[in-house]
This record gives sequence, C-alpha cells and structure tokens, in this order.
Amino acid sequence: GLVQALVGTGVSVSNISYNGAPIAAGTFSGGTGIVGFAQGIVLSSGDIASVVGPQNLSASTSTDNLLPGDASLDALVGGATQDATVLEFDFTCPTTSVVSFQYVFASEEFDEWVNTQYNDVFAFFLNGQNIALIPNTTTPVAINNVNCDNPYAPPGGTNCALYETNDCESLGFGFPCSLRATEMDGQTHVFSAVGTLHAGANHIKLAIADRGDGVYDSNVFIRGESFTCGT
Repeated sequence: GLVQALVGTGVSVSNISYNGAPIAAGTFSGGTGIVGFAQGIVLSSGDIASVVGPQNLSASTSTDNLLPGDASLDALVGGATQDATVLEFDFTCPTTSVVSFQYVFASEEFDEWVNTQYNDVFAFFLNGQNIALIPNTTTPVAINNVNCDNPYAPPGGTNCALYETNDCESLGFGFPCSLRATEMDGQTHVFSAVGTLHAGANHIKLAIADRGDGVYDSNVFIRGESFTCGT
C-alpha cells in the first residue's frame, strides 16, 4: 500500500520489504500549506500519529519503538542510530535513465537539539548511493545540516534558507501554538531526489532513524505518486 501510494505511472515495482514498527509508516492527506503537497507517505523514527496538528502542543513529542538502527544511516552521521524504519523495493523505468521524487524532512529535534549528538537522519539509497541531498551539494539531509542554529537565530545556522521553524519557543509564543498545523517543531523546504538508473532493475531503500537516542520523533514526508521515471 505504501509503495502503491508513492509511485507514479510507468514505474514497475517488485520485491517490496518493510522493516520497522507498524506505527512508523503510513499515508497522509491534507498536507497542502503544511508540508507543501497534499498527500503521500510518511516514514517515522517514532509514531506517525504524532505529526498531526492543528496545533503544536509540545517541544518533546516522542515515541521510542525500542528498535535497532540502520548501518547505512550510521555511516552517514558517523554514529549509532536507533528506531530505524526502512521501506525498500526493486523497480524499473523502461523509457528513461532517471528517477525523481519530492520530499520534506520534519523533526521534533528542531530547534533545541540542533548541533548536538541527536542528529536524526534519513536517506534514499538508490543502488546503494544516497540521493536525499541538500540541493546543489553532496551533503545528506539531517538535523545538523539544515537549520537556523541553536538557539534559533536566522539567518544563522546551516542552510537556514532551506528551513522553516515550527518551534513555539523559537517563535516567542510558548507552547501550544498554531503557526503550522503539525506537531513537528521544524522542517525543510520541499526537496527533490534525483538519481541516475542502471539498465534493467534498480533498487531503492528509503530509511529514517533516530541518532544518539530513541526519542524525539523525526519524519520524512514523500509526495504521493511523485516517484516517477524522469525529472
């Protein structure tokens, strides 16, 4: 069901597998004006129910699923991850050598845990190579790589122009607040993942995990039917 909601026309899929807590993946709708697109799938390091608004109620919404991390994500952030959620499948694009899709990374680790060891991370490994990168760089998307510093101080931070806070305290309101209708305290802009394909079948691994501990949820929202052959 997740893969069916994700892929667009012209993409043939097979060998689907999922590893993670049952509460850590699903579909969503009503995302326009919140994450930047109407519907799609969401993968979490905690509980996907925790993303729901309409208000941001707490700075510390958290579910520890008590699951192991992912070795590929460990390598990206240089340390052990926990509570990994991994969706992977094989696919073919018969008419093009490129695949692309759109996504947003959001987390409860923003803004108060920026620049710490709690560097939650995700990746999209296309044939083993991560294509979830900050635009025009080779840098993976993670808490410490897209933010407006800690304490929140735009335009300071790392790639601050690509980040939107939803942290009530950063905005001077205190909790709860209703700037953006999600519980997550911050998120990236809408990014595109683009990758070059091999001839024949290709493999994609979509993975997210906590870093440093198993608490404070992070989530990646992927636009529905945006996984397409071509740019």
